[in-house]
Amino acid sequence: MKPFVFFDLGQTLVSEWDFIDHFDQKFLELLNGFGARIDMKNYRAVRDSIIRDRKIGHGSVRELTIEVCGAVLPSGYGEPIVRRMDHAVKEGRRTLFRFADGAEQTLKQLSEKCELGIIANQSEDIVALLQSSGLDGYFRVKTISGAVGLKKPDPEIFALALKEAGRGAKDCIMVGDRLDTDICPANRLGMKTVRVTDSLFALQEPREQCEQAMATVSKLTQVPAAVDKMTG
Repeated sequence: MKPFVFFDLGQTLVSEWDFIDHFDQKFLELLNGFGARIDMKNYRAVRDSIIRDRKIGHGSVRELTIEVCGAVLPSGYGEPIVRRMDHAVKEGRRTLFRFADGAEQTLKQLSEKCELGIIANQSEDIVALLQSSGLDGYFRVKTISGAVGLKKPDPEIFALALKEAGRGAKDCIMVGDRLDTDICPANRLGMKTVRVTDSLFALQEPREQCEQAMATVSKLTQVPAAVDKMTG
């Protein structure tokens, strides 16, 4: 039976660097419009500290926005700025999300020896990117939080994906960028794990044994070799 490899999407299979630049510019303009008086270098230092220190928990853009506002503005600005950022975030997701360099090559190479799936914390709009890219056909299982009403690191979303795949955890590999939502829950279930560090969440450092990935790669295209070592 072929091994089953599950991928995270954001900052793993999907490159978000253009979106991050777009978000940072729009957010910085708003922060200064509300009186923050902060430049990009200092904004990114605050942002990175929040990510490194896990202050956004398992959340993403909304939580990050609120935490940064709390660090550089008086209290009470977080929610209004989240609302003001909503259009820029949605537009950025729609126009700037793209598959990472080498994604098709990676999926094609893996599909020759493995079955493939997705376990991702994303809204359902990500399905349009999957379909327009033509890469959705590589995935037998697509477990996306916006569609199933569960979010990583909840073990239930992993259990649902494993059930759809018809596999036990020990026969599966999880590929992701976040230690807290990808690597740790997958390790706890008994899956093998590969961490991709081409991500803002490369700032995370392991805090407990379950956050130690079995393999770490700097680029998506290095995943097939890591999988071969695990399954060979």
